[in-house]
Amino acid sequence: MTAKKNKGLLTRSAPYLLAIYCIAVLLFFLAELKLFGLDEHLRATNQVLILFALLMLPFVIINMPSFIQSLTLRISDKEFNIQLSNLESTLSESISKVQRQISTAEQSLWPMLADTDIKSKERLMAAPPTLILGAKADPSQLFFTQLLACAIFHYKPLIKLDIRYPNGDSMRNFAELKYRWLDMYMDCTGTCIQYFNISQKTANGLVKEDSQIVEELNFYGNNLGIKWLSLLGASEDYCLVMTPESMQQHDIKSLADLKTKGHNLVLSADPEFMNRKDCLLGLIDYGINFKEVLPCSVSDRYAGLKTEEADVFVGYESDPELMRNEVRQLEDLDQFFPRYLIVPIISREVLDCFDGLEDTIGLLENCMTTKELNDIVAKIAKANNDPERAKAEAQRIFDRAIKSKG
Repeated sequence: MTAKKNKGLLTRSAPYLLAIYCIAVLLFFLAELKLFGLDEHLRATNQVLILFALLMLPFVIINMPSFIQSLTLRISDKEFNIQLSNLESTLSESISKVQRQISTAEQSLWPMLADTDIKSKERLMAAPPTLILGAKADPSQLFFTQLLACAIFHYKPLIKLDIRYPNGDSMRNFAELKYRWLDMYMDCTGTCIQYFNISQKTANGLVKEDSQIVEELNFYGNNLGIKWLSLLGASEDYCLVMTPESMQQHDIKSLADLKTKGHNLVLSADPEFMNRKDCLLGLIDYGINFKEVLPCSVSDRYAGLKTEEADVFVGYESDPELMRNEVRQLEDLDQFFPRYLIVPIISREVLDCFDGLEDTIGLLENCMTTKELNDIVAKIAKANNDPERAKAEAQRIFDRAIKSKG
């Protein structure tokens, strides 16, 4: 209601503010020409006039649609009509896109500026202690937080859990873990190796073994107080996807085809994908340039399907849209994307405080396949990301893991 009132106030005041602006500029101009004796009372350099005009210009452009709906310009024998309401809409949309990207950068930056949480040890040693679990904003991450919760409850039921879903992108969760603002979360190996510039391939061009990737991550993690634990067995690989109709129309089957045809297509991508070298930045080096990149939130990647604003979409192999064949995965013949194997990441301070917790979380090793993860994500998404549904699925997987390990 307040926003509407403010907008109404701006709309009503816009003509008067524009009139004052025009009168002020006119008076300054007349003073510069030394007319009507105004130069004795008003003096302004050219630079001041220019700065004054530039300062007011955005306000004038944004508010002109409030009282002028359109402008018609006649140049020679041509007539141009400008719909200012459309201009206002375009400006608002552009500002919204920039805000989405800025917010992603901000959420990654603040833990670094705040530095280490000086009360983390106190929280872990309290009676009862509290553990903070982080997560990104998608159904699989909702499931992973509940799976970790099952393991922690099995280890010690009295531990209090602060489940932060969603808690931002990968970089924010990693930064908060490093600086002790959270204690553990699930991520993917393909994402984590980007933090340390670890290659997914050996010097001979062969893809490294899964165990070697985890070993290299822990080599760097030792100095950061972070440990990568055993892999869950499932993966959530990145991919680019298109509708079957669009693939046929543009004759595209693989990422390599986008090298020659991507310049005609629009990509829908979240800010994290746009700013990572294993994602869009790497695709550009790979030789793919899109006509336009349409920013979106990570949970809104497929919004362009209905509006037909985008042709290519960022996908995870667990996406329900892939399972329903609404979109198809482009082949990655050159193995551009690394493997994104699901792995728990935990603070070493937590492991030091809770002897045996690592073994309990280790029960999740190879507890599920990628197909099972895909099926679970589809069920959770169909239930509108209901935490209770995610909890039930997590408990089922954890109970099976305990049983299989005797």
